[in-house]
Amino acid sequence: MTVLVDDARWEWRGTRWAHLVSDHSYEELHRFAQQLGKRRLGFQGDHYDIDRVDQGRAVALGAELVDSRVLVRRLRLAGLRRRNHKPNWERVGEAGLGRQLELGPVVDDFGEPAARIRDSLAQLGGLEVDSRSAVYADQGHLVALLDLEASPVVALPSLPLVDEIWAGEARADGERSIELFVTR
Repeated sequence: MTVLVDDARWEWRGTRWAHLVSDHSYEELHRFAQQLGKRRLGFQGDHYDIDRVDQGRAVALGAELVDSRVLVRRLRLAGLRRRNHKPNWERVGEAGLGRQLELGPVVDDFGEPAARIRDSLAQLGGLEVDSRSAVYADQGHLVALLDLEASPVVALPSLPLVDEIWAGEARADGERSIELFVTR
């Protein structure tokens, strides 16, 4: 395993943040991030931002704690440094806990991908009512995000209309995210 994490020293929203990277592959990084409960939407092009709590959890799971200069150097040497490749997600729909996710006219403008998200959410039998949910879009994807509070593992049905399902492990707060990706 070649997952690296630097010191949580960047201040944002009242806490300190670190970077989580792999100097082997993005796939390895994504698998590790899932173990921490990170959302796939949180991928910053070549890293995930993690708070101090998740930094400790990452080290406990086997990530190597390194200086930020070492982290960037190893990322560059591996050919995995991608500056300015951060996805530009726009929230195009949302619903609070206890409310069904409304996919209105803005989402409908995405045509067939919106229909695929709508049909996939219907197959989940209203799971979004038990979560805080939202729909995000970037240039290539439409994503339904379901944040389940202190939820046990949810058995997801087969969702053939979805291109990728991201179901992370529980985060430090016990919440778990499920993301349904549809290519636009």
